[in-house]
Amino acid sequence: MRKFGVHAGFWLVFFLIWDRLLYFYVNNEWNRLYFSALDTGLILLTFYAMYTYLMPDYFRRKSLGRLIILSVLLVLVLAALAAWIMGLLLQNMIVPIHFDFSWTYKDMQYNRLFMAFLGVLAGIFVKLALDRFELRRSLAALEKERSAAELTYLKNQLNPHFLFNSLNSLYSQLELGTGDPKQTLSALADMLRYQLYDSGQDLASLNKELAYLADYIALQKMRMDNCAVTYAVAGDITSQGIAPLLLITFVENAFKHVSDNLTKNFIDVQIRINEGQLDFNCRNSYEAGVTGKGIGLGNVRKRLSLIYGGRQQLQIRQENNVYEVKLSLCLKS
Repeated sequence: MRKFGVHAGFWLVFFLIWDRLLYFYVNNEWNRLYFSALDTGLILLTFYAMYTYLMPDYFRRKSLGRLIILSVLLVLVLAALAAWIMGLLLQNMIVPIHFDFSWTYKDMQYNRLFMAFLGVLAGIFVKLALDRFELRRSLAALEKERSAAELTYLKNQLNPHFLFNSLNSLYSQLELGTGDPKQTLSALADMLRYQLYDSGQDLASLNKELAYLADYIALQKMRMDNCAVTYAVAGDITSQGIAPLLLITFVENAFKHVSDNLTKNFIDVQIRINEGQLDFNCRNSYEAGVTGKGIGLGNVRKRLSLIYGGRQQLQIRQENNVYEVKLSLCLKS
């Protein structure tokens, strides 16, 4: 009903504009309304014929020749119909003409052809414009859904081995009486809670994200005997938001690929926040020829691109048995 009202309102306004712009020189009010109504009706018929049938038919068949032939036939038929109606009204003096004008009856028939052709062009262009608009809106909606689904999928692609390793470390503490199993269990519970409840949001609190990172590092350190692990955060981490589970991939990668054979193994994670800018630096030793491209790096690149676009810069270097990741991230949108 709303769509019908919009269409009706448009044609009413079109009729009034046409009446004033094209037949302003006609003194008789009824003659002016008659010619305007005849023109508007002809344009309206050709427009909806194109809009509802010929253009959809063209989209299905992809035949330009068929479209041209049918359009020409439509113009001829409707122009002839309009000319017949006009002649019928004039011959029977139903609408007597009360003004002098230079056009002949033949000229007026040509004018009907022009009006019908105008309706054809209007139907073509409006249909193309609306279909293009609908297509873009549909594609945008699909892209948004695809991006949301992809982000959810990428966020859930965490290494399941970490959970098993953490449970094994907890079991060893309980079995051997070493460390603090309560603290280990508490850290693991905090991580799972964050992963279950906070990671489903578009943005998570930065301090919670970094606490998750600290718990992960603390749990991993329990099974690293010959590796010096450092983790430091500088700057104001309150009132800041970040895409959840974004930094964990780099740290997880460092623990996976740190060498077991070098005499001085290390993992160094440094994070600095300054005026909405996060600088993340993760370095770890590795044995040449052992490390690969790293787990999940393709996924995290996609997430960075989807979420932050040009507000991020990622650099990865491998030299002198040191694997280094540098990420600059603008947290303010």
